[in-house]
Amino acid sequence: MSDVVRVRRIGPADQPQAVVEVTMANAARRNSLGQEMLDGLRRALDVAAADDCRAMVLRAEAGVSTWSAGYDIESLPVDGSDPLTWTNPLEGFLHTLRQAPFPVIAAVEGGVWGGACELVLTCDMVVAVRTSTFAITPARLGVPYNTAGVAHFLSALPLNVAREMFFTADPLPAHELAAHGVVNRLVEDATELDAVATTLARRVATRAPLAVQAIRGEITALTDARSLTSDDFERLTELRRRAWTSADYQEGVRAFREKRSPRFTGR
Repeated sequence: MSDVVRVRRIGPADQPQAVVEVTMANAARRNSLGQEMLDGLRRALDVAAADDCRAMVLRAEAGVSTWSAGYDIESLPVDGSDPLTWTNPLEGFLHTLRQAPFPVIAAVEGGVWGGACELVLTCDMVVAVRTSTFAITPARLGVPYNTAGVAHFLSALPLNVAREMFFTADPLPAHELAAHGVVNRLVEDATELDAVATTLARRVATRAPLAVQAIRGEITALTDARSLTSDDFERLTELRRRAWTSADYQEGVRAFREKRSPRFTGR
């Protein structure tokens, strides 16, 4: 399938409806969402659809400390161009995921960083080990998140929770997000994570697939709805341009690559 993504069918042999498990398997890169990983995930969706998938479980390998480090920082430009346009590869994949003809359950163990939080929130349900944490990290790097991505967070998180996560870039534990209804099930360890996520997926797989697909499409369309005036869009684009062309942006990316704390100046 892919060197960094594994796909297997986990439905019972006597159940014709497919439940597919997709595992991100690039621990050396902390499952960062670079082009290779995104291509592998996109192919996994195609394989699952061809197998009459009724529900998918998306996970990392058991025992990892980081479920996914989010957008691949090494791929961020340093030439003054917009680092996260609405057409960037991650947003493109998330759009594809939202259009999948089956629900996707995120089975989370470990840290979830930056764009990986958006990936988890794009999934239809979330099962998480209690010790997992979630951090929206662009402010640590001086990266202005794209407006489409921010809108997606606002459709999934309470407003002040989204503000706290964006502005502080500090991790929130899974139990706090569960209290806000973002995590559906909290579990104690990787073994329970597998059992609960698989049971949930198999339950979904027994329901009427056309009804589930239609309702999923309706939920996606209604929660994606965000209207901006042309003036709003121009103002937000200018604010983002100031951020991605700033010295702080260059410093944030450089500090990440040099494995040190950034020194931001506001310029």
